[in-house]
Amino acid sequence: MSVGAAIRQGLATARRVRSAVWPLFLINLGLAALATLPIYQGIMRFTSHSLVSRELAQAFSFDWLTDFSFNSPGSLDRYSALIGYVGLLAILVNAVLAGGILPRFRAPEQQYSLGDFFRGSARYAWRLLRLMVIGLVCYWLVFKLIHQKLGDAVSHWTRDARGDRPGFFAHLGVTVLVLLGLAFVNLVMDYARVKLVVEDGTSALEAFLGSLGFSLTRLRKAATVYVLPSLCGLALLGIYRLIVPWHLINAPAAEAGGWLERSREPATLALLFIIQQAVMFGRYWFRVATWASEWAYYSDSQ
Repeated sequence: MSVGAAIRQGLATARRVRSAVWPLFLINLGLAALATLPIYQGIMRFTSHSLVSRELAQAFSFDWLTDFSFNSPGSLDRYSALIGYVGLLAILVNAVLAGGILPRFRAPEQQYSLGDFFRGSARYAWRLLRLMVIGLVCYWLVFKLIHQKLGDAVSHWTRDARGDRPGFFAHLGVTVLVLLGLAFVNLVMDYARVKLVVEDGTSALEAFLGSLGFSLTRLRKAATVYVLPSLCGLALLGIYRLIVPWHLINAPAAEAGGWLERSREPATLALLFIIQQAVMFGRYWFRVATWASEWAYYSDSQ
């Protein structure tokens, strides 16, 4: 199967199984709410229903943040730790949720209930979690060997260079290598998830090693199938940035030229929230489309 045919089949499959995107989207939205709720409650306890809370709804106040950090010592550190813990939880949850989506690609035309989604997630959960651990080790190796070791070596080699330009380009090269290394690990992990479900009964280590060999022997085509749908998801962020007037939304009402008047603040914030969630849903849809394209390409290559 050609790369174009795999991507077209993946997009068509994603349209047929779009109902599977909703659990992925709503569960991640719940995780985001879990991370922000304590912060919201802390802000409300500090501001109550004063004029400060109304001002924060219009534009962020660094004066308020400074005052909050002095009067609530340790709160910002606790919130940062909480976001980190929820981020780790999100990694675990999304690793398991892939098991609820990938099996649907076997028969996308059939009915698929929410119960089927969670049964699939439970069926592949342990193997996907073990695969996630292997992936985390690979990410650590990329940062350890390239970012830290090679970065330190580059700093040593360029410390006596005349001018800043050689050091800048050398460190830029290290950064590019880190990004390429992370992208390759993502590629291998994606095909490992697909292999784990396509070849039911495969262990996590077998899926990873098989995906590594598959990705290396078909690097250009496998990477194209992975990159193009993923870039569509990133393009949504660019479109969102173009259509949303940030200079108006982030400005106080007095500077917004009447567009963000107090009477329209709730409607404006609600509209902004809806647009943001539509963008996030679209990104999750393209994530599913990427998996479906990889499924089509991998299945045809076996």
